[in-house]
Amino acid sequence: MSKTPLRSRINIFIRNAKSAWYSPQGKEIFTFFCFVVLAAGIWLILSISDNRERTIQIPIELTDIPEETVLLQDMPSHIEARIRDKGPVILGYNLKNTPPIKIDFDRHDNNKDAIIISNNSLVEYARKQLKATTSILAFTPDSIRINYTNDHGKRVPVIPHGHITTSPHSTISDSTYAIPDSVVIYGKATTLKDIDCIYTEEFVFNDITETVRTTVAVKPVAGTRIIPDSVAITIPVEEYTTKTLSIPIAIGEIPDGYSVMTFPSHVTVTCLVPVSKYANTVSEDFLIGNTFDGLQNTLGSYGAIEVTHAPDYARNIMLSQDSIEYIINENTTPIAVQQ
Repeated sequence: MSKTPLRSRINIFIRNAKSAWYSPQGKEIFTFFCFVVLAAGIWLILSISDNRERTIQIPIELTDIPEETVLLQDMPSHIEARIRDKGPVILGYNLKNTPPIKIDFDRHDNNKDAIIISNNSLVEYARKQLKATTSILAFTPDSIRINYTNDHGKRVPVIPHGHITTSPHSTISDSTYAIPDSVVIYGKATTLKDIDCIYTEEFVFNDITETVRTTVAVKPVAGTRIIPDSVAITIPVEEYTTKTLSIPIAIGEIPDGYSVMTFPSHVTVTCLVPVSKYANTVSEDFLIGNTFDGLQNTLGSYGAIEVTHAPDYARNIMLSQDSIEYIINENTTPIAVQQ
C-alpha cells in the first residue's frame, strides 16, 4: 500500500485540528481548561497545607552486639508510628524513606539476660528521625524486650519429620536425611537440659518418582534460638525394575524317615526390586514351598506353594505356578538283629 494516502490523511487531520484550535469554540475550550488546572492547583495547595495523619514505618537496628552474645528472639525490623503534620511534610515522609533508628546494645543491656527498650526510649529514638513539627500520636510496639545468652549452646541432632509416599514404580531407597545433621540450640540451661533432638517442621510429599531435595525450617522451641534455623532435606528415591529368578522349592518340617520329591523342583519368580539392588538380589534371598503337614493335608498328589520368605524391598512377587505335584517317600531301614 502506498504511503501517500496515509500521509495525506495525517496532513488533513493536522489542518482540521489547527482550524478547530484557533476557532472561537477552540479558544473557549482552552480557556476553560486553564481555569480547571488553576482551580485544581489551588485546591491541592490548600489541601496539603492542612494537618494530616499518616502511619509510617521507621526501621530499627540493634548495633554493637558482643560476639559471644546470641539473641533468643528476632529484633523487630521496624516500628509503626501514627504521626500528624502539615500535608507537605507528610508527603515528604511518603516520598523519602525514614532513616533507621540505631539502638546501642550496651545502653539497654540489663547485664543479666535481656535488652529492654522502654516506651520512653522508643519515643525518644523516633523523634530524632522525624521533623520537629511532627507529632507522634501512637506507635507499636510500645516497648521491646529481647532475651539473650552468652552460653555456648547445645548441639543436638536434627530429625526430619514428614509424610512421604512414592509412586507404585518407585521406592525410598535409603533413610531421609538432613544437611547439616545437627544444630546448636541456645537458651537457659533449665530449658536445654531436656532437649536431646530437634525436629523439622512437618513436610508432605506424595507420589514422588525421584529423589527430592528441599529446604525445611526446624521446629522452633519457645525461649530458644536454633542456629541454623533451616536444613536441607534429601529423600532418596529410585525406580523399581523387574527381576526374574528360578527358585528351588523347599518343603519344611519333614519328619525323620521321610523324603519328598516335587515336580517341578524349581519355580520361576518375577518381582519388582529397586534398581540399586537388582544385581545383588539372588535366588537364595527367597524361600518358596510348603510344610510336610501342609502337603499331607491336601487331596491327591498336588499341593499349594507360597512365598514364605523374601527381601523386604521386593514388590509384586508372582510365581509361575501356585501348586506342584509331589511324592512322599517313606525310607525303610533294616532293623539290626542282636546276636
